[in-house]
Amino acid sequence: MNNLLQLILTLTVVFFLAGCIEDQQEIGPEAINNDSGPGIGGTAIADILVDKDGYRGREVTVSGKVMPGLAFEFISEQPYRIIQEETLLWVITDDVAPREGAFVTVRGRIAAPYQIKGRSYELVLIEEERL
Repeated sequence: MNNLLQLILTLTVVFFLAGCIEDQQEIGPEAINNDSGPGIGGTAIADILVDKDGYRGREVTVSGKVMPGLAFEFISEQPYRIIQEETLLWVITDDVAPREGAFVTVRGRIAAPYQIKGRSYELVLIEEERL
């Protein structure tokens, strides 16, 4: 009887933990129509996407329209997207993501690749400050 109880308890814990893991998905840049530009003194997202290795680890400032991202529970990092001149960039924030449709300017560092809770992002901007 004691072994049966241990087995049931062990299986319960395993199934609970397995439910916390998501399948890995590769999420890369996409083209979306938008008319917002890089902003004054900002970097064009298109330039970053063309030279990913050159921008990796560098601090940049980008501006654009906020598109919905993904909401993750129980972690502090939240991804959202910025659209600028038909190009898209994922932004990772430790703060609350801005509302959809807002125009934002963000300063941060480029990371490639980046992973949150089983999802791999080809290229992201790690938000340091929302201006």
